[in-house]
Amino acid sequence: MVTFLQICQETEEKLGRQLQDNEVVFLQWVYSRYLEELPKKMLNA
Repeated sequence: MVTFLQICQETEEKLGRQLQDNEVVFLQWVYSRYLEELPKKMLNA
């Protein structure tokens, strides 16, 4: 499973800069959705 810290670090590397506050908030939302969907994917696998 991917951690939130990994997502932030990978995104910063791809952008070549530190994330802005609003970008971190967005990634937190994306990550929470990912965690919600993960059990559903595991059941269907």
